[in-house]
Order: sequence, then structure tokens, then C-alpha cells
Amino acid sequence: MKNFVCFILVFLCICANQTLLSQKINDSISTKILDEVIVSATKTLRQLSTLPLPAKLISKEEIIKSNSSRLSDILDDQIGIFVVPDFGGGNGIQMQGLDSEYTLVLIDGFPIIGRQSGTLDLERIAVGNIEKIEIIKGSSSGLYGTDAIGGVINLITKKTNEVVSLESSYKISSFNTNDWSINIGSSLKKGHSINAFFNTLNSDGYDLNDIEFLNTVEPYKNYTGFIRYNYENENLSVFSSYRIYHEDQEFKINKNIYGDNAINESSFNTSINYKANDKLSLVIDNYHTKYKNEEALESYSLDYDESFFNQSLYKAELRSIYEINQKNKLILGIGYSEESLKRNNFFQDKVSQNSNNYFIQYEGFILENTNYIFGARYDQYDEYDSEFSPRFALRTQLSNNLSSKFSIGKGFKTPDFRQLYFNFSNSNSGYSVVGFNAAKQIINDLLSQGQISNLIITESQFEGQLEPETSVSYNLGLNFKINTKISFDINLFKNQIKNLIDYKIIATKINGQNIFSYYNLERAYTQGIEFNSTFKLNNNLSLNTGYQYLDSKENDVKKRIKSGEVYARVNTVSSSFKIKTDDYFGLFNRSKHNINTKITFIKDDFQIYFKTKYRSKYGLIDSNGNDILDNYDEFVKGNFISDISVSKKIKSLNITLGLDNIFNYKDPQNVPNNPGRVLYSKITITI
Repeated sequence: MKNFVCFILVFLCICANQTLLSQKINDSISTKILDEVIVSATKTLRQLSTLPLPAKLISKEEIIKSNSSRLSDILDDQIGIFVVPDFGGGNGIQMQGLDSEYTLVLIDGFPIIGRQSGTLDLERIAVGNIEKIEIIKGSSSGLYGTDAIGGVINLITKKTNEVVSLESSYKISSFNTNDWSINIGSSLKKGHSINAFFNTLNSDGYDLNDIEFLNTVEPYKNYTGFIRYNYENENLSVFSSYRIYHEDQEFKINKNIYGDNAINESSFNTSINYKANDKLSLVIDNYHTKYKNEEALESYSLDYDESFFNQSLYKAELRSIYEINQKNKLILGIGYSEESLKRNNFFQDKVSQNSNNYFIQYEGFILENTNYIFGARYDQYDEYDSEFSPRFALRTQLSNNLSSKFSIGKGFKTPDFRQLYFNFSNSNSGYSVVGFNAAKQIINDLLSQGQISNLIITESQFEGQLEPETSVSYNLGLNFKINTKISFDINLFKNQIKNLIDYKIIATKINGQNIFSYYNLERAYTQGIEFNSTFKLNNNLSLNTGYQYLDSKENDVKKRIKSGEVYARVNTVSSSFKIKTDDYFGLFNRSKHNINTKITFIKDDFQIYFKTKYRSKYGLIDSNGNDILDNYDEFVKGNFISDISVSKKIKSLNITLGLDNIFNYKDPQNVPNNPGRVLYSKITITI
């Protein structure tokens, strides 16, 4: 990393010398008139075609075409992105082989909280008022700090430019699932505009198991409300929004035990952009959000149990954007963050974390056809060492039809409150999970009570701190446009992760049950290649197809296999044997191959949309007891999931019939978030 920083500093000196020269260059890239712009990658408006980072822009047209109503639906259509269930029942994403906890999800540039088990449940987010979705792959900690090791997903809400606009849709689908939304906007006089969005969703849930009680997904209902206000004049723009979300769900475990679960979420933000002159702009952001989940469990014998999760986050940021000239831009920023959490099963009643950050970003051109971005961020935390996160990206227009991209960046993720302060014991089986900061005292207390039969690690191993996870992310891509109808994108990626946080057994109780806690692994990596292609076969028919190959492994496991320390067995009665390097499959819940194909036929006001996604086999558990995933373990079989829809537009009305999961793929034990075949109809009116 020191060599990398030195290289960047030298490079910047060279680039600064080139700044005056580049003012005289008539760069064709910067003068192109392009509609697609992106914000997430640089925190400024930037043309997608000139961005030197691996990025994807999902347009409103694509969201409508896919008939997606929740964020999980539309993201699952993208190559290299998987929607996977977590232990808490929510649906998170996996991107470039990195789990949901490593991807930062934003609405209008502000983070969504409420990761109870590390995963952000994407089912909470309706997309009826989303104008576009920006996806940045690879480390973005140089701009956003923690939680952005894998990348950033930013949802941009709709802002109306019309005097009055209205869009309303109703979708009914299998399991008596009803989804209704309305989005109203008005562009008022003197630069004012307002948008209001409301969505309600209710469902009877579904059951994939032959159990009398406790369905796979219990009946639920939720609603989302969102208000957005904008004001603009020549020198000042103001953006403010307020969002609320509420969900209720009741469940019954057996004849005697029943309960309910409630989620309440709210957020308020204000962003002020002041243009001091033609070159300098100042941006002030203020954001406050709360998330609360309460679950009550009761029985007819009057026993009562309650769990709660109450999180709040406040963020403030000041940025200055200085446009040196048309091709060179300097951004300086400072920010403050304050986070707190109250939760049952915690070692402390309330925990909090404050941090300050400072960042710099420079965008410029080296040559007529080559532009770059350099950025760096410095984060100061109460509980951890400071983190420095540089990022560098370069794009070259090799010819009229061919361009290349290269980016490298350092990312980090601080341990979450659960990994530090958890104090949970399962009342049925008796095992315990404790956070790193709480482990020493809890173990001492249990030792003094005579509850420990075997101490696997020493108390000194819990001295110091649980280190933040860090990564270095590399991306190298090519974009090739044969003509206006055919284009290809190829991206090679690698994420090298250090201090990956995992859990292990630290002690055994006298009842024979284990105590688990969190610790830092040495190193792991995810690497692979992504390929995307677009074919416009004629004026009516288009084809999009993509492929990802993924290789993800722990470096330490590979070393132990080479030294002959890892054994496996084919079944419980066979003798164990040393495994070979080729027998090591990799990290859990990762598929090596992913194929995604979309076919669209449009003629006049009639549309047929077909999509299919293949995911190759993957493993969820170690079934032969050697703590790794090898070729002798049990795997979830590879599968195809295909959807089709037919739409007809009649003036301002759009009517759709669709069938998801045409071939009715189900795997209740391993894929509980897939209910099987789903039939739906949707009607949308736009004024």
C-alpha cells in the first residue's frame, strides 16, 4: 500500500503539470451530448460513457420492462449479482463474490440502515418512484468509507419537470399478493417542485414445507411513504426528502406459541448546493435515519418474550467542488457520522460509534483520449485505528469503437455492533455467541461459576481490538462497440481481503455446548471475469446476454491443503484422506458460473419480455466436518429460473400479464426465498 500511495503521488504531480496543456486539447469525449449521467461514482454529475470505473446504470425503462416492484427483483436480473436469503429471513445481495454486508445501498446518496444480521433486506425497498439505479462495482471506500468494499448501489428517486404528473400501478400475483403504488408530482412556479409516493404491499405468504405451523413466509403487510421537495435557481438548489416504512407480520410456531413482528423506519435528509461562481460550488448534506424492529413472542401459558433492535444514524457532510476548467475538477470534503444501537442480547444496553472523515478527489485528463480519477479518504473512529482509503481509475479511448478502463482502490469495513457486543444464548440447544469486546468478561464470569469445561483459547487473545476488514480491489475492463446495434463489455476483477471477520469456537460449556465468538481471518480473495453483450437484431427485437466466472477462496486454507493438513471423507463410514488443491471448491454460497439472458420484442404498443438466469452449483454447509467447502461436500444443484411477460399499451394505460419461474424451480431447504411459479397481472396508468 505504501508503494501504491507513492505511485499515486508521483502520478498526481505529473498530471498537475499536464493540466494547463490539457486546456488546449479539443477532446471529443467531453463534448459529446449524452443523456446518461451518473452520480454515485464521483458524487458529481458525470457522463457514464467517460467514467473510468466499472458501472451499470439501470434506467426507468428497464425497471418498468422487468415489472419489478421491489429492489431485490430488479437487482437479481443483473449479471454478477445474486439475491440470497440470510439467517434472519431477509434477502440480501452478493456482488463480485462479496456478501451483502460489503455493499453500501443508498437512496439519493444516503445510506439505508437496519442490518440485523449483517444483511440489508432488499424487500423493504419499493422501486415505484425510482428514476434510475446506479451500480458501482469495486471498492468505493475512497468516497463512502465503511461498508463499500464490494461497491455501491444508489437509487435515484423521481423528480418531476411537469406541471402535474401522475403514475399509479396495481399488481396482483400468486399467494394473494397485492402491490399498489401511486407517484404524484408537480413542478411549481419559481423553481419549486414536489413529488409524493405511496406504496402498500400485502401477501398471504407461502409455505414450502409440510409443517402444520410456521410457514416459510408468514402473511405480512407493509407500506412506504416518500415525499421529495426541490428548489432551484441560478445559484442555489435545495433537495429535501422524508421517507417512512412500516411492516407488520404475525406468525404461529405451534398450537401454544404465537407472536408478531413490526418494523418501523424513517429518514429525513436535506442537501443544499450553492454555486458561488462559475468555478466553485459548495454542497452541504444532513441526514438522519432510524430503524426499529420489535418482535413479541407469547404463549397461552402467559409466558412472554420480546426482542428489539433500535438503530439510529446521523451524517453530515460538506463538499467543495472546484472546476479548474472543462476537463479538470477538484473535490474536497469533510464529514461527521454518529451511530447508536439498542438491542436485546447485548453486553451493553446501548452502544455508539462516532467518526470523522476527510476526502479529496481529482478528475482530469492526461492526454486527449485519456481521463482519470484519483481520490482518497481518511476516517477517524472512536473504537478503531484510523483508515486511509485511496482510489485511482483510468480510462482510455483507444479508438472510436474501443475503450479501456482500469481501477484500483482500498476499501474497509469496521466490525458491526453485533460482532463486538453480542451476548446471545440459545434457550433450546444451549450454544452461545458473544462479541469480541464482551468475550473476555463473559468467559471470566462463566469460569468463576464453574460453567466452562474446556477453554480453547486464552483470555489474552481477546486483548486489543477486532480489526476492520480491509481489501484492495482491482478492475480492468474493455468496451467494444461494433456499431450502433452490437456492443460488448468485459471486466476482470479481483478483491483481496485482509482480516476477514468470521466466528469460531472459543470454549465448551459443562453441558457440552459451544461458545462462539468473532475473530479475524488472515486473507481471502474473490476474482473472476464478467462479460456483457447487447444485440439489436432489428427495430423490434433485442438480445442482452451476460456471463460471470467467479473464483473465491481463503489463502490460509490453500496453504493448509498444500501442506497436507486438511482431510475429507466421502461418507460417514469411509476413512478420511488428504484432499488436493483442486478439491477445494472455495467460499460458501458462491457459484462459479452465472449466465443471464434477456430478450425483448417491441412492436408499436405491444411488448414481450423474456429473461432467464442460470446459477451453477454452490455449497451452503460443510457436510464432512473439515471446516471448508470441498468437492466431497453436499451442494445445491445448478438451476435455471426463467420469467416471461406480455404487455399492451392503450393510450395512458399499460396492461401486463406475466409468469415468473416458468419451470417452477423449488428448493425449500436451501432456497427459501423462492416460492416457485408465480402468476401475476399488472395495470399502470400514466398521466
